[in-house]
Formats: sequence, C-alpha cells, structure tokens
Amino acid sequence: MKKIIPLLMLTLFLFPSLGAAADSINTIKAKSWVKEGLEYFSNQEYDKAIKAFTTAIAIDPKLANAYDNRGNAYEKKGQYDQAIADFNQAVALDPNNSNVYFNRGNAYDKKGQYDQAIADYTRVIAMEPKDVHAFNNRGRTYEKKEDYDKATEDFSQAIFLDPNSADLFYNRGNIYEKKGHYDKAIQDLTQAIAMDPDPAPPYFCRGSAYWKKEQYDQAIADFSKAIAIDPQGVRAYNYRGSAYEKKGEYDKAIADFTTAITLNAKDANAYNNRGNAYEKKGQHEKAIEDFTKAITLNPNFADAYNNRGVAYYNLDNTSQSLKDFKNAARLGSKGAQQWLTKMGEKW
Repeated sequence: MKKIIPLLMLTLFLFPSLGAAADSINTIKAKSWVKEGLEYFSNQEYDKAIKAFTTAIAIDPKLANAYDNRGNAYEKKGQYDQAIADFNQAVALDPNNSNVYFNRGNAYDKKGQYDQAIADYTRVIAMEPKDVHAFNNRGRTYEKKEDYDKATEDFSQAIFLDPNSADLFYNRGNIYEKKGHYDKAIQDLTQAIAMDPDPAPPYFCRGSAYWKKEQYDQAIADFSKAIAIDPQGVRAYNYRGSAYEKKGEYDKAIADFTTAITLNAKDANAYNNRGNAYEKKGQHEKAIEDFTKAITLNPNFADAYNNRGVAYYNLDNTSQSLKDFKNAARLGSKGAQQWLTKMGEKW
C-alpha cells in the first residue's frame, strides 16, 4: 500500500461569517455546534459529528464551514454523494475558499469521478499555486486515469515545492516504474528510502524496478526488506518468488509462493506462479494441480490454461494439452497460439 500524503485537508478553524450576521446570537450558537462537531470528528465519531454540524446548519443555514465539515464527515463514512452535496452548498456560500474545492475533489476521487476531481484540484492550484497537497492529489488522480505524464508533472512540481517529502519521491518513483523508466524510478525510490526507511512500499516498488531490469539479486534484497517490514505483504512474496524462479532457485520460489497462498488462498497468480516453479522442476502433476486451482479461481486466466497445456504436453497427454492451448488462445495467449501452430492445429 502506498504511504501517501493524507487526502483530507480538514477545515479545523471557523470561517468568519460575512456581514452583520457575524455577531448574531444564532451565528454564535451555530459556530459552537461546529466546534463540538470538530471535536467529535477528531475522535472519529463521525455520526455524532454529522449530527452536530446538522444542528449548526439548522440554526444558521448560511454557515459555509458547517456544510464543509459535514461533507468531510460524510466522506469519511464513504457517503460520497452526501459529501459532494454539502461541498456544493459550501462552494455556493463561500466560492473563494480553496479548502472546499480540495475536499470536494477528494470525494470525487474516491467516488471514481476522476475528471471532476481533477477540475477541483486544478481550481485549488489556480487559487493557491504553492499548494503541495493539491499537486500531489491531482497527480494521484492522473495516475488512476493512467495519464502518467501528467502525474509525473504534478509530482515533480510538488517535489519542487516540498523537496523534503519522502512520500512525494515515492509517488513519482512509482510512476516512473509504471512508465518503464526504471533507472529514474530507482533514483527516486532510493531518495524516498533515505528520507524515511520505515515504510515497505518504496522497497517493493524499487524491487519491482530491479526485477524488470533483470537485476534479480537487488530485487530479492528489496522484496526481503519489504517482507521484513510487512510480513503480510502477499505481492512481495509473489515477486520475490518470481525472482528466485528466474535465478533457477525453484525451492525458494515454491516456498515464497506457498506463503503467498497461505496469506491469500484466492490468489490465482500465486497458484500459477507456483505451478510454473513445479513445472520447471519436472513435477508436472503438482504443476497441473496448481494451474487447475488458478483456473478455478479465474476462469479467464489465459496464462494458466497455457501453462497447464505445457504440463500436459510434457506428460504426453496431447488431447488435454490441445484443449488447454485452444482455451488459452481464445483468451489471447500468444504462447498458446504458437503451440497450436507448432502442433498443426487451428484455434
């Protein structure tokens, strides 16, 4: 899991109301309810916080920060539509408050409405050009849209504004790894680790970059560090097992894949990976068992069909291998298509 800058920028102060109503008894009462709601919020008592903010709104329907803070509480409860409705009302009452746009952007992001989230973060940046959080969050939203170039630009700007943030170097390094810029990824992730050596994700991500560069010893070292920090990290066991498998250390690979399966018995990739290791050891029957389990968990797993076809082929079970190769080929496996061509079969 990523260690990231928190999405939520709470409005932990009371905005001054406009005009003569600022000193009215109702406004003073409403603000006291907002204060009480913020105390509930800080204690993660979101239902009580919502009730307090709702009371404030009933007393003073024009108190923008009551809507904003109630929206934050709804967002924490995963009630994004209610949160957005409150942020909309806060924007209508106080259109120059960048915090409200930021908070609404977070709700849109979590709801999966990425274009709306980006529009809100962009509005924040226009109002506050040095807002590191807005650049970071917009970059993360661009990442979810797989617009890695724009994500890189935002993380780079955030780093320019805050060059001492390990999280920002991790976020940009993660993007570089996804873009295939492995050396740049390793450089950023190494910087993140130097700044904060405690989180597991930078080690995992750097290990993935080393793995893709076929530097398996370095990859294994990083995956091992990630596992030491987070022994429940299934992906680290899978990747370290794959690195061992690439090095021909099949028993170590099988041990890691077995641990991954123990941690998550529904991980089809772990079964497929362990099956590959068994196959390379010549243990075809065990390999077939694992490939079959992977297919059971994911009936559209083309690689598992292809791999099981290879195992059956090596056991001279041509009819079953043909069935698996044809299933794999229909699912898009190039390897299976090559096998069928080699065997003179159509798919």
